[in-house]
Amino acid sequence: MKTNHVESMEELVFKNRNKLYGAYILRRKYNKWLVISLLFGLFMIFSAVSYPLIAAYLNTNNLIRIGPTESSYDPIRITRDEPPPPPPPPPADPSIPQRVAFVAPIVVDKDIESDMLTQGELSGQPATPAPTEVIEIVPVDNTKNVIEQAVKPAEPWISVEEMPQFPGGDDGLFRFLSQNIKYPQEARDAGVSGRVFVYFVVEPDGSVSSLSVKRGIGAGCDEEALRVVGMMPRWSPGKQAGVPVRVQFTLPVKFTLQ
Repeated sequence: MKTNHVESMEELVFKNRNKLYGAYILRRKYNKWLVISLLFGLFMIFSAVSYPLIAAYLNTNNLIRIGPTESSYDPIRITRDEPPPPPPPPPADPSIPQRVAFVAPIVVDKDIESDMLTQGELSGQPATPAPTEVIEIVPVDNTKNVIEQAVKPAEPWISVEEMPQFPGGDDGLFRFLSQNIKYPQEARDAGVSGRVFVYFVVEPDGSVSSLSVKRGIGAGCDEEALRVVGMMPRWSPGKQAGVPVRVQFTLPVKFTLQ
């Protein structure tokens, strides 16, 4: 009787393929290694559980009972030499009289002499004459110094929280300069051009003061720059912590030949 051969899953998958490929061998040996791993795991679990029981059983059988033993040596007693007691004090000599060490103070009433005069003696003394020297008091006039300190302006600030602003801003300033500056004829004839740096201070009320030329080009341009800067309208004053203060500026005024 002929039996039908049932092909396994591995044979069906790797049919007509190279069975020397590693995956085929792994699938064929999978069940074998699974059983071995399961047995090994059970063995490890059994060993971990049984080891404490076996160790406890062995320790109970190998206990050594130690009883009290008799000692044959004699203890050595150490003696310490005690110092001899001090000798008793000698008896008191009856021929020497006993004296008391403390003597009580004796209080004696005695009048104390004093150079201080009584009230009756003071009333009979002549009155002390008043000094006849005239003391002249000269008043000191510090009004001038106080006025000078009050009038003296504070030093101008270089930079503040709110810087001064020309009416109309920078565009308004450049427009004002271009409309009011007249090129000096001397500078035209000499062909002089450049920038004049004018220093000035914007006061708390917005006016301009302390004008001076820091760097000029001459030929009448310095004087013209000072003239035009002095004509500027009031600025919006600079403020520090909300208080108007003096702020210094250095403004370049440009002279260009057309």
